[in-house]
Amino acid sequence: MLGNRLKKTKSEGPTSQNPSEKEGQAKGVAASNPKSKMKMKMRPGMNGNVISPDKGVDIPFDPKMAVAREVVDELLLVCGVIGTTTGEGDELVPVTDCLNWLQDLQRALRRDDDAYRPISLLIGKWKVVEQKLLPLVLTCRYDNAIVLTVVKILVILTKPLAESTKRSGRVIIDPSNKTDSSLLHQQIQLRENALEQAQLLLDYKQIFAHHASHHPRRPGTGLLSIFVSLLAEPLSRSGASRTDTDHLTIELVFHLFRNLLSAEPLLNTSLDTSRQANQLHQELISLFEKEHVLEIILVLGQEMEARENAQYNLIMMELLHHLLRTQDPAAIAASHLASTNHSAPLKKSSILAANLKQEKKQIRSIANARHGHFGGTWMKQRGDGNTAFVSAAKHQRFNQDSASAKRKNRKAEPFIGCGKALLAQSRKVYTEEGPATKQANQSINNFCRRFISDCYGPVMKSLKNEFRRDSHRLEASDKVIFFRVVWFFSQWWRLSRTDRSLGHLIFTMDVFTFNLVLTAADNFYQHKQYTRMAQAVALYSEMMTLLLDMYSSKDATEVVMARGLLDRLFYGIEPLDRLPKLLSRWTPGVFTREYLCDLLELCHVSLELLETNQQDCQKILEGDPVSKNDRIAKMITTGAQFEVKGYFCRKIVSNQLICMCTYLLGQYKQNSVHVNRRILSMFLRIAETQIATPDARVAGDPINPLSTRLVTLEPMLFNIHLLMVAGKILSDPSFSSDEIDFHEVVEFSTKLYARFLEEADSNPLLFVECLFRHPNPHRFCDLFLNQYVSEELRMIAERQILLEENQEYNDEASEGIGGQGDDKDDDQSENEFDIRKEEPEVLLAATSSDSDNKFPIDDGVHKRTVDSVAIDLQANKKLRRGSIAHQQADEGNMNPKIDPRL
Repeated sequence: MLGNRLKKTKSEGPTSQNPSEKEGQAKGVAASNPKSKMKMKMRPGMNGNVISPDKGVDIPFDPKMAVAREVVDELLLVCGVIGTTTGEGDELVPVTDCLNWLQDLQRALRRDDDAYRPISLLIGKWKVVEQKLLPLVLTCRYDNAIVLTVVKILVILTKPLAESTKRSGRVIIDPSNKTDSSLLHQQIQLRENALEQAQLLLDYKQIFAHHASHHPRRPGTGLLSIFVSLLAEPLSRSGASRTDTDHLTIELVFHLFRNLLSAEPLLNTSLDTSRQANQLHQELISLFEKEHVLEIILVLGQEMEARENAQYNLIMMELLHHLLRTQDPAAIAASHLASTNHSAPLKKSSILAANLKQEKKQIRSIANARHGHFGGTWMKQRGDGNTAFVSAAKHQRFNQDSASAKRKNRKAEPFIGCGKALLAQSRKVYTEEGPATKQANQSINNFCRRFISDCYGPVMKSLKNEFRRDSHRLEASDKVIFFRVVWFFSQWWRLSRTDRSLGHLIFTMDVFTFNLVLTAADNFYQHKQYTRMAQAVALYSEMMTLLLDMYSSKDATEVVMARGLLDRLFYGIEPLDRLPKLLSRWTPGVFTREYLCDLLELCHVSLELLETNQQDCQKILEGDPVSKNDRIAKMITTGAQFEVKGYFCRKIVSNQLICMCTYLLGQYKQNSVHVNRRILSMFLRIAETQIATPDARVAGDPINPLSTRLVTLEPMLFNIHLLMVAGKILSDPSFSSDEIDFHEVVEFSTKLYARFLEEADSNPLLFVECLFRHPNPHRFCDLFLNQYVSEELRMIAERQILLEENQEYNDEASEGIGGQGDDKDDDQSENEFDIRKEEPEVLLAATSSDSDNKFPIDDGVHKRTVDSVAIDLQANKKLRRGSIAHQQADEGNMNPKIDPRL
């Protein structure tokens, strides 16, 4: 009866298709074809004829989550008759028509639902892969047809999860909410199904990584080497000699490698789960090197520009992404330096000593706290009558746990994510690396060195052509994958090189790549894809760092290319620069700490690049005159005329920047020394930036209280948040005298408080000003450093002085003339005086009304400032009056007035 049912299944299946159509549908990622589905699925109401992959689970709400009983019977028959084991060992002997049975299994898996995958879960539960398929590959390693069919089945079984499945697995189910019980039951079933699929993919990854055939003493003879051998003949053909079957074989094998590398836990529920997954990934990478998988990737990457290999560029990009997904480029570069430096190896005893030293610091910080020596243990009577022992340490630990468990808002917790921190942006923690991690780091380091020298140029040019043409083969996530790959190789090359040359990274240092990254960052921000936006900004920061190295290169061609990029980024009519927008888009509680580190590094490198180019261009113009018609000469002239200080004051400096740097400085213990230096460098740059210079004064002249003083942006640092962070740093008892990592941070905090108290002595209003965020920080700095004497007040005081001097001069003139004139002349002179007297008053009223509309000033501050200025001006009135009278006397001697009576 089973045989008749099998014949019926074969007659209903697509067995009449030609080989080309069958191979085209078996690529491993083929979708379901409604014309070729089995006609054995039961109706939704016939639950008795439906079998779930797990019998302990309730009946699923969606019939696609279960497998029909007839299909289960057929799968049992197919999996049972593929081959039989011999009595001598685990060797599997295939049956006569083993290839046909494998093709039947392939058809069944191809009709599996992509979201739920009930057939794949059933195959995994029966352990078909480890007990049937992989032993069959070892036995029939020279039968390419059987091995290739097994590869097709493995590609289907190990393909990554669908996006809808990932969302279902990560959904948070809260039974306390007022949700319908049926909807809650559906969410639970979808979540359990997604977690089961993710765990099955990890099991397959572990089976390949720990397979018994991968003996350490015989590299290149294991299971993966059989799949690699399938690529030898297809890759040996080039041009028109490569057939469609060869292309299918290459694509299938690379998809299998991609699927094995992409398997990861759907939820990192604990530290052990993520650690085990990371270790398994490192072991698989080491195995890829032993079984020549990495070698075959390099072989294909070298010939990526060939026409027959152009279609593999996207799968190559995905392979690189999953291979380097969990790796830190700084750690990879450090492993290379550690392997070359054998003079001072890091011993286990030194790691243990560092950990003990850190624990002693924490104990000392608790002991040195106020009332830390008065702790004890006491008994507490509970409500049920029992006695509980309470200690100070337990109470302190409870407070810390409750504070951490309390939900925090964005202002209290400005950074999100608790992922793996990069070594270049975090303090180095002395942890002992296992042999698998060390071996994987060495393997990736060797792979990166060879890939940069041989494959980086062809692969990147091929990928850029896909993005330039906006190919239909591209997916939504391909752009951010490309950014991740370029960022990894850029940072690894920058940290592991011996000189400042760019090498083959010059292929991604062009206007198209900059435009692609910046445009993608804007699109990611508009669609609120902040994780992808952070990856684009990280690549932008690395590219600007490489641009600075390109500008400082000894090669004249690279210098010219760097100036051309600078002209397009900053000096053009429509510059591509996005730094001011990126700074204004930062919001607390949305981005990670690593994103803010990249943004701060980008800001520092951009300013350094602009200043260096401005100085060099000015030196060139001072030395030899350049031609106005030359394009390079125009770029030099534009670079010399660009106002870097104005760009920094108008577009970079803001309250937002101070807030960002303050939040980042609050993580001073987690930040690396380099990041802390970048923060302090930005604060010092702000404090030393001058926005107004004092008026010139001749030696010996009296000091004019209305003159402008030296105005800097230092008052922007006098805000309560930065002062609180500085106080936290100064009161941290964990810092020891020999701690050199935080010496600069402590010194800056000390000087900040000293300057704050010094300014507060001269202006006590600073204690109030530091509590508010001023909307116009430049105007606030000007008012504060000039004792709130603004330009409007100076104009008002000057006009008052002129009016008083004019009045006194007219009084003296009238007294000198006496009654010599007739009444007509007296009336005429009096009218003229009244006209001259009214004109300044009208002008003063108009100016005051305009100034009030433009710059509103508080009445109290206005009155207090005017009074203080008037008092200060009384001391200089006589000197100014004497000088004016003396000047008028001199003018009278030179041009004597004629009495109108004469």
